[in-house]
Amino acid sequence: MTAEELIYKAANVSYNEGLSLARLHDLSGAIVALSRALKYNKRHTDARNLLGLVYFEYGEPVLALREWVISKNFQHNDNAADHYLREVQRAGTLDKLDSAAKKFNLGLDYAKSGNLELARIQLKRVLSGNPKMVRARLLLALLHMQDGKFSEARKELRLAQKIDVNNSTLVGYMQEVETHIAEIEKEKKRKRRNHPDVIDITDGNDSWRMPRQTFVEAIDNTKSGILNLILGTGIGIMVAIFLIVPTVKQEANADAATALISANTKAQTTQNDVEDLSKEVKRLNKRLEKYEGQADIKESYELLVDARNAYDEGEFDTALSKLDSLNKDLLEKKGVSLYEKMEADIQADRAKAFFSEGMAAKKRGDYETATKLLKSVVKYDENYADGEAMYRLAESYEKDGKVDRALTYYKKVAEEYPTKYIGRKSAQKVDALDTEEEMETVDTQTDEMLTDEQLIDEPLFDENEEDETETDQNE
Repeated sequence: MTAEELIYKAANVSYNEGLSLARLHDLSGAIVALSRALKYNKRHTDARNLLGLVYFEYGEPVLALREWVISKNFQHNDNAADHYLREVQRAGTLDKLDSAAKKFNLGLDYAKSGNLELARIQLKRVLSGNPKMVRARLLLALLHMQDGKFSEARKELRLAQKIDVNNSTLVGYMQEVETHIAEIEKEKKRKRRNHPDVIDITDGNDSWRMPRQTFVEAIDNTKSGILNLILGTGIGIMVAIFLIVPTVKQEANADAATALISANTKAQTTQNDVEDLSKEVKRLNKRLEKYEGQADIKESYELLVDARNAYDEGEFDTALSKLDSLNKDLLEKKGVSLYEKMEADIQADRAKAFFSEGMAAKKRGDYETATKLLKSVVKYDENYADGEAMYRLAESYEKDGKVDRALTYYKKVAEEYPTKYIGRKSAQKVDALDTEEEMETVDTQTDEMLTDEQLIDEPLFDENEEDETETDQNE
């Protein structure tokens, strides 16, 4: 069995393990196994699609979308990822889950800054939109534990455990909660043993103690109905003052807190929606850069070998095409070194061939072809052949009647090689061409003056004046 077959087999084993764990609702273990399968074979479409489903069940829709998009890129046809992506985008499910993720981040910020009450309210809103988000339930359970509300914490942990049974963080929290609840029950039993005539009554987070008594004793204690009625009325008034009014205030404060959270959420969403979406798109695109339109590691090395063979046979265009098709980022250090050396050698050989062909074209009077070839050489290296390529390009432009372009390159050669023959010759060319341009300008101006209608139509002297001069001389 070859090494490649062993790797594919290991990928399939990890996939089967992840599938079994996912069926047992051990999502954390399934994520580890499926990620391992993709390390062995990144093109394992079934493993990647299943990992996306596990992430989605875990309450992480962004991670699920990432896996399905990559899967779709590897296998365009007959891919279950198409169905998953359509289902998520249908009926606004994606927007709802994305909103829940943003609310979770805001709740996490509240918790970090010490605003625990706002954090609890925010996390409850998160779970109303995405009840499967394990992270949110764990954080809410942690906040309940911090407040000493271990029964509520256990409730949240049990709900999370239905989604991911072997989450290591969840197991640690559950052990802590069970320990504290056991201590509380133990303390209650000890108090009942020490006070057998007293009963403890608990209502939510409030508890109080009252003496034990039989039903007859309770009836005997109500000897004065009128007095009891008066006392009951007084107690009702006191309850209204001390319980109902504070409750109303507490509800008002809770409404204010909820309104504050809504305002903060809307402001945060308005400010960060575009930025968050842009970052997510960039992150996914960056993740896919090495895959889209590129070869994987094996194909990249195969293309590198093909490029080398084409180069050895003198097929430079084919070699460059092979180099452009492979993914340089996937090559190791030696591969990158060979890639860069081959690319440099090919460019140098192409420049040499273009220079030779350009000189031949110049010699036979095909100046248009000569300028194209020599310009490619100069573009590769202006100082090619110690400036000769640039000088011959200037000559070709001059012969082709493109004086302005010829002057540009003559000036460069004159500036960069002032002590060499081509530099001195270029300087002479610049002076000569500039003088020709000046003479052409003067000739043009002269022609314009000679063709002026006023100068042509107007005589140089008046014939009548000549006659008058002759008459005066005769007299």
